[in-house]
Amino acid sequence: MLKNKIRTPITVEFSLKSPTKEIISRVSKLIKTYPIVLKPFEGYGSVGVQIINDKNEFEKSLKEYAVFQKTHPTMAAKFLAQEYIDGEEGFLDFYSINGKHLFTDAWMYHKLRIANSTFHNDGYLIMKKTPQLVKAETYCKKVLDAIGFK
Repeated sequence: MLKNKIRTPITVEFSLKSPTKEIISRVSKLIKTYPIVLKPFEGYGSVGVQIINDKNEFEKSLKEYAVFQKTHPTMAAKFLAQEYIDGEEGFLDFYSINGKHLFTDAWMYHKLRIANSTFHNDGYLIMKKTPQLVKAETYCKKVLDAIGFK
């Protein structure tokens, strides 16, 4: 997954210097359906990621992010609210050099919910090159080319 989440589908992006009622209200109005995933704009390893089930949880989480900002200042300047999609998540790793993208390995993860908001990746290496994996590999190479990865 990308450390900078700008390249993942964004529902709402917002900056949160302090969780004022005005900011909470404005962002709440933009979110049409729940559950959502609320996470720092830049991050890794599911640090600061929360599943939010309703507007009350959303408002509570924004207030908790004020504390998170103090302990993770480099990660907590901006946040994303994205549609929550349950299930497995796949990762394909590549090594790119001189415009060529070499596929190295693929993993499947299922994000498990722990302590109501933290995640743990329970993953496994994909050992067999299936037609689905070949299709995903081809797609990823096109994306790397399209975004100018050399």
